[in-house]
Amino acid sequence: MSENKNLAKRVMADIAGSPLVLLPFMAGSAAFASLFALGLKGSAALGATLVGLVGILASAGTFLTKFILGRDERVKQIVEASKDKAKSDKRKALDHFHHRLTMDGDERTEIAMQDLRSLRQAFRELDKIAPDLNRAMIEDIQQSSEELFQQCVSSLEKTLKLWKTADSLASEIARKPILEQREKLVGEVVQTVEHMSRTLAAVQGITERSDGDVRLKRLRGELDQSLEVAKKVEQRVDSLLTSGSIQSLDKISKPK
Repeated sequence: MSENKNLAKRVMADIAGSPLVLLPFMAGSAAFASLFALGLKGSAALGATLVGLVGILASAGTFLTKFILGRDERVKQIVEASKDKAKSDKRKALDHFHHRLTMDGDERTEIAMQDLRSLRQAFRELDKIAPDLNRAMIEDIQQSSEELFQQCVSSLEKTLKLWKTADSLASEIARKPILEQREKLVGEVVQTVEHMSRTLAAVQGITERSDGDVRLKRLRGELDQSLEVAKKVEQRVDSLLTSGSIQSLDKISKPK
């Protein structure tokens, strides 16, 4: 309900800011203001009053006409603009994160991120690439690939956190277990990217609808399995990050 109210307010503000509404209102307001500012009397006062009324009424009439007749179109425009902004914000956030991955000096994470973004776009266009295949199964595969993408991004964020943690430790003894966990996580992301690439190629290679459903079901199942494996690997890393073992290693590594 609150979302509908906010949308209605945005529509009204958008219409009120239109030149066809704003300019007559400003002209009418200026005419009324001149009555007091200039102390107009007689025919001049009457003319200013008429101009003011015409301007205000014209503004109000245009506002109501646009609100009643063009409301649906403006709602559509606002919704589309909001979606475009949300997409732009997410793209900028990914760009920023992609840049942050350069900090660890490990090109595998940067390459994986680039591949993930390209694969994500390719999976989103599967319905155009393979229009004759089972649409519901294609959508399931797209959903699974999106979940894998998000999981891999989350894992890459953890690899960066692990690298920062290891970099802050004073001794090699303390850094080693952290970097080993990071290596497992990076390896899992790289394997997942390879699996997503093979899955994409397999879907694109399906040419016959007769055996397509069976193959799509198998491919979707494999993506789901990869997602479960990736989640388990990240969970083990999370347990390391929250167990306090990192803090213990840090204390051990620092000279007294």
